[in-house]
Amino acid sequence: MSAALLPRLLLCAAAFAAALLCMPAHADARASAASILSAHGWRTTVALGDRYLKQQALLAVRSELAARGREQGLGKGWRMGNTHWDAAEAEMVESLMPRVRTDWSSLEWLGPEWSGMALSSFTPAELDIIAAHFATDVGRKQAKILDQNVAFHVGGALTMSGKLIDGFRGTEEEQKTLTYVYAEEDRAMRFSAAGSDNLEGQRFALSDLGAKYQKALVIKVTGIFSARMDRVAAALPQAARASSALADGYLARFRAANPG
Repeated sequence: MSAALLPRLLLCAAAFAAALLCMPAHADARASAASILSAHGWRTTVALGDRYLKQQALLAVRSELAARGREQGLGKGWRMGNTHWDAAEAEMVESLMPRVRTDWSSLEWLGPEWSGMALSSFTPAELDIIAAHFATDVGRKQAKILDQNVAFHVGGALTMSGKLIDGFRGTEEEQKTLTYVYAEEDRAMRFSAAGSDNLEGQRFALSDLGAKYQKALVIKVTGIFSARMDRVAAALPQAARASSALADGYLARFRAANPG
C-alpha cells in the first residue's frame, strides 16, 4: 500500500464510522416523531376535509353532467332534481370517493410529511421530551386540544377563502359527521386545569418547547393538511371526466323520456 493512499483510506474509514454512529440517533428521532404522531387523531380536520372534498366531487360531477347535456342538446330539463340526473350524479360521485378516502381520509399519506416536518423542526432530544409527554394521560388530552387547534385553522382557511360553501346540497351526511366528531373530540380533550395531575401539562404548555410545538402545528401542520386537501380537490375534475361514461345510460333514458 502506498503512503499516499493510506490517509485517504483512513479518512473514508472515519467517515463511515461517523455515519454508523449517527444512524441510531436518527432512527431514534424518527421513532419519537412516529410516537408523537400516534398521539394525534386529527379527526375533526379529517372530517372537515371529507366535507369539503365531497363538495368538490359534487361540483366536478355536476359540471361534467351539465357539459354532457349541452353536447347532446338535452335542454333545460337536464338538471339537478331530475331523476336521471340525480342517479347519474350519485353513481359518478361514488366512483370518486375511494380516491378521496385513500388520498385524504386514510391519513396513510401523512407519515412521511410529518416525519420530515418533525425532524427539520426539532432536535432528537426535543422529540424525545414531546413523545414522553404525549404518552401520559394529560399529554394525550393536550394532543387532542392541539388537534382542535389545527382543525380550527384548517377550517378557518376554508371558510375565509370561500372554499367551503355553507349548506351545499349533497354534503348533509358529511356535515352531520363533522358536527358529531367535533363535539366528541371537544368532550375528550377536557380536563381540570387545577387538577394535581395537570402539573406536567401546565409545565409543558408554558415551556418554550411547548410553545414551539404548538407553533409548528398551527403553521406547518395546518399548511400540510391544507396543501394536501388542495391537491386532492384539484384532481377531482379530471376524475369526473374519466368517470363520465357511467352517465351514458342515464343520458339515454332521459332522451327516451324527453323525445322533444
